[in-house]
Amino acid sequence: MMITLYTTRVVLQVLGAEDYGTYGAVAAVVLMFGFLSGTMATAAQRFFAIELGVENHSKLKQIFSINVLIFIGLALIIFFLAETAGLWFFRVKMDIPPHRMEAAAWVYQFAIFSFMVRIITTPYLAIITAREQMQVYAYLSIFEVVFKLGIVFLLIYFPSADKLILYAILLFIVEILISAAYILYGTLKFPECKVKYYWNKTMFNEVFGFAGWNVIGALAMAIRSQGITMLLNTFFGVLVIAARSIAFQIYSALNLFAFNFFTAVRPQIIKSYSADNEDKSGEMMKLVFQSSKFCYYLLLVLSIPILIETKSILHIWLKEVPEYTLIFTRLIIINSILESLANPFLASIQATGKIKMYQIITGSIVLMNLPVSYLFLKFGAPPQSTLLIVIAITILAHFSRIYFMNKLLRMNILNYFKQVILPISAVTILAIVLPLFYYYSFSVSFWRLVGVCTVSLITSAFIIYYVGLTKSERKGLRGFVLSKVKRKG
Repeated sequence: MMITLYTTRVVLQVLGAEDYGTYGAVAAVVLMFGFLSGTMATAAQRFFAIELGVENHSKLKQIFSINVLIFIGLALIIFFLAETAGLWFFRVKMDIPPHRMEAAAWVYQFAIFSFMVRIITTPYLAIITAREQMQVYAYLSIFEVVFKLGIVFLLIYFPSADKLILYAILLFIVEILISAAYILYGTLKFPECKVKYYWNKTMFNEVFGFAGWNVIGALAMAIRSQGITMLLNTFFGVLVIAARSIAFQIYSALNLFAFNFFTAVRPQIIKSYSADNEDKSGEMMKLVFQSSKFCYYLLLVLSIPILIETKSILHIWLKEVPEYTLIFTRLIIINSILESLANPFLASIQATGKIKMYQIITGSIVLMNLPVSYLFLKFGAPPQSTLLIVIAITILAHFSRIYFMNKLLRMNILNYFKQVILPISAVTILAIVLPLFYYYSFSVSFWRLVGVCTVSLITSAFIIYYVGLTKSERKGLRGFVLSKVKRKG
């Protein structure tokens, strides 16, 4: 997280706000097609985890081989779409400064290549996650951000080169290196990753049928994020996109904690469902409730000092802060905290395989982001209105998820509110009081920032432990910490 945030600062300094915003706007067009790969990745993880849960290794090999074929085909489809519809949108609709259009065209092409490499790697990453080899995922994630920091410093040593083009090329090289590492590890470590041509129409239809309904939800999320970025580019230009891109770097860095935590939990939720007995069913719901709380708490602990001292942190971090970055950052963090509750529900619902109505209804709610944002901007609303709309629709979509958790998995809604919503609400209110008091008690300074962070961390940890956790969770946490201490001793 720290490397990612520092890299953003250096990239902004080296490229400048205009080129940084140009890169964010161009990449958004390519990432718009990511809903296809995201859909198939979710399907692959679900099927891998289920076969591992029932220990059907022969079928796992077959499903993996079919998924590799699917993802290669998907990469070619996205290449075609990006070079036709995407290229038209880039040339005709994007608000790119005329003197940077040629450089932006190079960025667009290398962004497509990078994205295709990432798609082909997805089955290998999915099997590593399904087998819960989280240390591999952790190490390669760290290597990736270190490499990305390294290439930013390389830009400084090529003063005569077009830094925007060089940045896109170097990011593509990093993507190849990290993807090669995932593929090599999977092939050497797991027998199912030794790909052989295999075709089974029934199995293909099963995977694609599940993925087909997931397209709605994935498309909705892509439109919400990349679609709004392109919308803001159309109404306000690349400087507003630079502010949004910076805010999203903070969002991504914070989400890394919750995402990595949930990446470890997701296969367990799916395997618990696939075990198909009442005990495991209860165990699955326990995992869902606990992971919902813990994802929320992880983000809350990190977010409170950033929300309170946003202005000071941005000025220390970036020196020159583009307009709208402050309000974008605060609103994106609030939405990120709320969204952390959704991941366990999504994994549980997908484990059932009965996702048709869920995707239609919840996806339609999320899709409302783009038309509603367009109407607000058309009538003169400021850029930050798009994020206020996102927050409102995130809350509405979560009520839809609660309904489907009850319908498909018989989740007790009252228990969910008692065991999850009530404790996280109490923790949020109590954890913010002392840091806010400290903030308003002192004038602006570096030491006030340090004080707010320290008070926030101590207060949050104390309140989460005594208010946010049940007695059994506190006991489990103490046992975990003591086991680690004894092992190190």
